[in-house]
Amino acid sequence: MEDQLIKETYELLDSGGGRVLERLGGTVSSRAVPGVWWRRKLPGGEWRKAVDLKRDLKQPLPLKIGTLRFQLTPAGGVRVLAPELREHWERASTLCAAFAEKQRTPARVLNLFGGAGGFTLAAAQAGAAVAHVENSADAIKRARDHAAINTLANRYIRWLVDDPVKFALRERTQTSRYDLIVIDPFMPKDAKRGAFEIERDLGTLLGTVSGLLSDKPIGVLLCCRQGAVSPTTLLHLMRQEFSVFGGSIEYGEILLKGAEGVPQVPSGAFARWLKAA
Repeated sequence: MEDQLIKETYELLDSGGGRVLERLGGTVSSRAVPGVWWRRKLPGGEWRKAVDLKRDLKQPLPLKIGTLRFQLTPAGGVRVLAPELREHWERASTLCAAFAEKQRTPARVLNLFGGAGGFTLAAAQAGAAVAHVENSADAIKRARDHAAINTLANRYIRWLVDDPVKFALRERTQTSRYDLIVIDPFMPKDAKRGAFEIERDLGTLLGTVSGLLSDKPIGVLLCCRQGAVSPTTLLHLMRQEFSVFGGSIEYGEILLKGAEGVPQVPSGAFARWLKAA
């Protein structure tokens, strides 16, 4: 079983020239990534081994990223699975586990824009009760499939096909409150017109979720993986909404990482407000 998981493991092999080279279990593939302007380290022969996923991947490919397992499809590609968030998933899992040990009750987690389910699965692995909100029924199905292959299908996860912003607004009128709130508003290129826009909508959404926190909150985790959003911008937004609660704010770049010596790939910005580190 261990050998099988190794064969399914994701690894960043190289980056440069506008692309990244990735090992997807037994398959090597490359994809375009903005901002990757430096020279590649591996020779051209290694890059020429890469296959075209859309052309050559005929069926879903099992892929392990950190402690989580996914199904890679040619339609979604690696970008949808977000391997750059691995460290952030692990942080969420650690926070939920620490909360459960201290409070003697599972953490209640709200995952807005749940996507392929990385944050939901990581929190569920730590015993949390999760509300996973995504406006695409197809995306919800994929995330549920990922829960099943991680043997988390029977954990307490509410799968909600809903607009995340509208859901959060409605929740403020209810009694539901959450210990940890995750916001990862990743929009696909073919998103509907009028969909969530970072510059226009993020500040308002943060104001909304500040009213959804429990009386003993863990915090709010925010990831922005599209557009030229500065970590400092996210810092100011988080301070604006959450400094009244005390705690601390961490912020920085989201980085896709490989082994030592492989150039790290900038993949967005993050900020997290934590009531207690």
